[in-house]
Amino acid sequence: MLIRNYMTPDPVTIQPETPVEDIARLLLAHRINGVPVVDGAGRLIGVVTAEDLIHRGADERLEPRESIWKENFWVSFLGPKGTQRDKAEGRTAAEVMTTEVHSVAPAMHSSVAARLMVDHHLTSLPVVEDGKVIGVISRIDLLSLLKELENPLEREN
Repeated sequence: MLIRNYMTPDPVTIQPETPVEDIARLLLAHRINGVPVVDGAGRLIGVVTAEDLIHRGADERLEPRESIWKENFWVSFLGPKGTQRDKAEGRTAAEVMTTEVHSVAPAMHSSVAARLMVDHHLTSLPVVEDGKVIGVISRIDLLSLLKELENPLEREN
């Protein structure tokens, strides 16, 4: 019941400079909810999820804006200081990604992944070995594990 036995190996990954539009296309094409962001050596530096990208849609307004300049002035004047650029304005993975990422190792028990997903409302986790992303384990992967637990004889055949 180790994570390595249920993870998806060689996952889709992106670089920090990947444009947001390309990330959205990638998520749709592969029917996945998120993608690890890796540096040139394949080390995990963040994750971009569909949730990170829908900030753009949530920021759109139905009515025309009175004055974008005036709006930006008030946001910069009254908004929180020292924060990162708003995800709705991000153009690359580096600007929209989540950097505080939970990950698991391939030798961990699958229950560790399940607990992290439940506790932090995650749909998947990067699997990291020696600092590099080698796989992803998702809720669906864990469901297949549960099915095997219900029918242990099917696994042996």
